[in-house]
Amino acid sequence: MEGAVTDFSFRLYKVLSEGNGNLFLSPYSVSAALMLTMLGTKGESEAQVKQVLGLSGIPDPHKAYKKLHSTLTGKSKEGAKLAIANRIFSKLGLDIRESYKKESLEYYNSEMELLDFVGNPEGSRTRINTWVEEQTNNKIKDLIPAGGINALSLIVLTNAIYFKGDWENAFQSSKTKREKFHISETESEMVDMMHMEKKKWLFSVSESLDCKMLNLPYKGEELSMLIVLPNKIDGLSKLESSLTSETFQELSKEFFREDVIVSIPKFKLESSFELDKVLAGMGITDIFSKKADFSAMMDNPPEGTFVSDVIHKAFVEVNEEGTEAAAATAVMMRLMCMPMEPIVFKADHPFLFLIRENSTGTVLFIGRFSKPA
Repeated sequence: MEGAVTDFSFRLYKVLSEGNGNLFLSPYSVSAALMLTMLGTKGESEAQVKQVLGLSGIPDPHKAYKKLHSTLTGKSKEGAKLAIANRIFSKLGLDIRESYKKESLEYYNSEMELLDFVGNPEGSRTRINTWVEEQTNNKIKDLIPAGGINALSLIVLTNAIYFKGDWENAFQSSKTKREKFHISETESEMVDMMHMEKKKWLFSVSESLDCKMLNLPYKGEELSMLIVLPNKIDGLSKLESSLTSETFQELSKEFFREDVIVSIPKFKLESSFELDKVLAGMGITDIFSKKADFSAMMDNPPEGTFVSDVIHKAFVEVNEEGTEAAAATAVMMRLMCMPMEPIVFKADHPFLFLIRENSTGTVLFIGRFSKPA
């Protein structure tokens, strides 16, 4: 299951990364909400979601999701809190099957909530947004924009995820300095650059991807931020085009412990996506059309029932204390040699970053920092 989630993460990121600028999302949250929707589908509608999420070879994906979700949320403890929220809000009057209500609660700890989209569209929008705010420590606000709910709305799929982690080794704020961040070979802006003196970090290098990767663990070392830094200032787009779940796994397997001097910028990002067209482009088409088959969700689906919106919004803040955001580690044994000069890892140009759970390797968040806000 975790392999399917990671593969979907990189495929979704690749589609969304085609533009420029900063980017941040939680493919895990998107896949979880899609699976909750898939639970209510049959026929080609179900097959398309299964195919795009890479679940075709998993005998009981809903049971597998429940197990993975339990593993991930079980990592939530002091110093590293993880909360995942997904829910389907639907129009009043839809005849929801008892079996769907039972299974969505059993496998996804989620209920379907019926709202009066026709009689009270603004109240429905407020209810959805308030629920998301509550699940994300008030970091994700106004998920559904004004006018986003109207009399034609039938089903709105929402998803949100919240993470707050303190670094295992915090950066000292007294060492943070204003420094240049090279947006391109010719353009730069000033950022607050955090610095960490020489410490032993898990570090890897890839000649084929022309990059290096650093593992910055959170308290307890069960969750980490991985920063993938191109060797060239303008190397991020080439790195993104080459990065897949396979190449990422290879890079992760090459970790070794080494003395590294670390410099990374403080940053705060917020991204919002309407994913229905994106997911349709990836192969999930029927649930967004009149071909949608929600007969596993409703006894008598009204003619023309379809998913009208898939909206995803994510927030991340990285500072000296840690990260707030709404895999086995291979330690390679080497012959001891004379002490080497410490490696310098300075993220002063566009880079990719991921937050993952280490025992399963599940990617929870993925993004890029390419320009100071």
